Amino acid sequence: MEDTEHQSQLPKGNAGHSSRSGTLDPSESVTGVAMIFGIIGVVVGIVATVVVADAAGVLQWIVCCVIGALAGGSAGIVIGGLFGAIFGVLRGVTVPTLRHPQR
Repeated sequence: MEDTEHQSQLPKGNAGHSSRSGTLDPSESVTGVAMIFGIIGVVVGIVATVVVADAAGVLQWIVCCVIGALAGGSAGIVIGGLFGAIFGVLRGVTVPTLRHPQR
């Protein structure tokens, strides 16, 4: 069955991005903010482990710090991704729909 609905074409000068200045892709904001919060989370996890952990030997301190870094980093990534998604939706661009001209 042939598509008979008339569809308008995108203007030739339109590169596919919004003409608003200061916009960014929501996926970039999620990734960037998640990475920053993840790094901060790693540092906070290591510091909290050093302050709270009750380890007897060097190997136990290292294992506790690795676990603290993983826990803090993953928590930072999740929280950073949440804030990045909120920021990206509020300030992000809308991807235009591609329309195929009639053949």
